[in-house]
Amino acid sequence: MKALLAWVVLGFSLLSGCYYDSKEYLYPTLNTVCTDTVAPVIYAGAISKILSDNCVACHNTSNPHAGVLLDNFANVTKVDKNILLGSILQTGVYTGVKAMPQGSKLSDCSIKAIETWLNANSPQK
Repeated sequence: MKALLAWVVLGFSLLSGCYYDSKEYLYPTLNTVCTDTVAPVIYAGAISKILSDNCVACHNTSNPHAGVLLDNFANVTKVDKNILLGSILQTGVYTGVKAMPQGSKLSDCSIKAIETWLNANSPQK
């Protein structure tokens, strides 16, 4: 009987070590911009952070390069969405649009987030 109990305990111990315990498996709908999620991409979430990290240093009220302001929701929504999208895509599809950010390119994740946000009519919250 003790041997059987020992085998059962050993079996459960070995099987419990095979449990797949990853964040992606446990929480498949985390609000990341590179996955399809339940939550929409909004300015107050991903977009303001992307712009703050990559654009606002050159496009703010005290430093408005080319007259483009990207430091708050009101200013971002004043920019023509085709110009904004053309700049970050850097594909040359939009005539006269300068590739941004200069000297680098946004990650595919960031580009997808901005494109999704613009296609959803730029929700703030």
